[in-house]
Amino acid sequence: MKLLSWLWLLLQFLLKIIPFLLRIIFSLVGKLLNPTFKKLKKLFRFSITFKITVVYSFIFALLLLLSTAMILIGFRFFLFQQVRQSMDMTSRIVEDYLHQSQEIPETSLEELARRNGAVIIIFDNQRESIYSSTSKTRITGFWEGPSSPSLLRLEARQIILSNRQILWKGQTLHLQVYKDLERENNYIGILFVILLIANGTGILVTTLIGSRVSRRMLSPIAKMTETVKAITIQDLDMRLDVGSSQDELKDLAETFNEMIDRIQSSYEQQNRFVSDASHELRTPISVIQGYASLMDRWGKNDREVLEESISAIKGESENMKDLTEKLLFLARNDKNLLKLERESFLLNELIEEVAKETRLIDTKHRISTALNGEIILNADRKLLKQAFRILVDNSVKYTPENGSIKIISYIRKKQVILEVADTGVGIPKEDLPQIFNRFYRADKSRAKESGGHGLGLSIAKLIIDKHEGKIEVESTLQVGTTVRMILPMQ
Repeated sequence: MKLLSWLWLLLQFLLKIIPFLLRIIFSLVGKLLNPTFKKLKKLFRFSITFKITVVYSFIFALLLLLSTAMILIGFRFFLFQQVRQSMDMTSRIVEDYLHQSQEIPETSLEELARRNGAVIIIFDNQRESIYSSTSKTRITGFWEGPSSPSLLRLEARQIILSNRQILWKGQTLHLQVYKDLERENNYIGILFVILLIANGTGILVTTLIGSRVSRRMLSPIAKMTETVKAITIQDLDMRLDVGSSQDELKDLAETFNEMIDRIQSSYEQQNRFVSDASHELRTPISVIQGYASLMDRWGKNDREVLEESISAIKGESENMKDLTEKLLFLARNDKNLLKLERESFLLNELIEEVAKETRLIDTKHRISTALNGEIILNADRKLLKQAFRILVDNSVKYTPENGSIKIISYIRKKQVILEVADTGVGIPKEDLPQIFNRFYRADKSRAKESGGHGLGLSIAKLIIDKHEGKIEVESTLQVGTTVRMILPMQ
């Protein structure tokens, strides 16, 4: 009993541990054989050239096979039909010979049989053979069959047999004429061998030529692959050679080149953005560090140095905060996280609100408005005010003291037009296409003085684009600038 108990416990232990051992074994075998599987998979990974050649060779071989079968069937039908007609004609000639003679014309019948390669047998009314053109006949007795020439098989051979009843000298004779089809089958066999050799040669030539032609046609893919492998993030100037071809590969190469152009443009823009942002942040950080060091050395005992340092640090901190907020705004838009919260509001109220706030801050310019009725917009009021504020602030920055800034609104062709016109220094003509680029400033010598980062117009254009509108700028040096915001009506 103890032995049985121990055996039972051992069996339970084995049942529990065997699945675990099998998992370990399978895992080890899989890890050991995985490189082999990868090599086999790579070995049997056929190229496009091979696949195209095999597919078209198979289709060509199938067509050749069908055409060969049709030729053989047609040739066989033609030969057998000729034999049928010959046997039928021979039967009629034998009947004529019998009607012209009182005795069986053996000599004439033997000559007729020899000439036509046939065997002639005449049976009496009792189905007994009374004449045969040869002693080596394959038919030992009367063959009951249709009267018309028929295809029969005797001892693994094929014959065509014709039966005919003849009334001769008051008695009914049965005439059988047949021909062995050995020669015709040999002809068919010879034709089959010829077609087989021709088809095999045709398939071989087609495969070789097709392989070379497809390899030549697909050679641009190999060049494209090498070029793509050579393209790295440090070397984005390489492009695929589109060549002079006018096929789908050229379209693919052009599409890929356009994609690389966009990637390179985005990468360069990102690098420029990071570089400009770093440059913009470096200056206030350096100023803060400088004044912090100044305070540490002399500011503890010098009230004037302390106040100057605190004022400068606060100013640069505000500058950094403003820059950081703008960068975060642009980053949210780049990640498609900037969503519009549309609402209906009066544009005139928004304009008056911005003009009033500007007059409170700035007393050195004449700010006026010219509003055209009550214009209702369905837009994100907060973002639109931000864009409008940027345009007005730019006019204030670059307009000399006692200059004028005029805000105008009107409707034209179902579009709302909002203009900010100033009598400032203007923008050079060559700088107009770049003013909406990030960190771009037309007057770099006055950038620090005006306190800008070159992001305002980029943000304003981004907001207007989000509202499916556009911005137009007209400027003349030393005369003034007019920025026109065009928005769709509600």
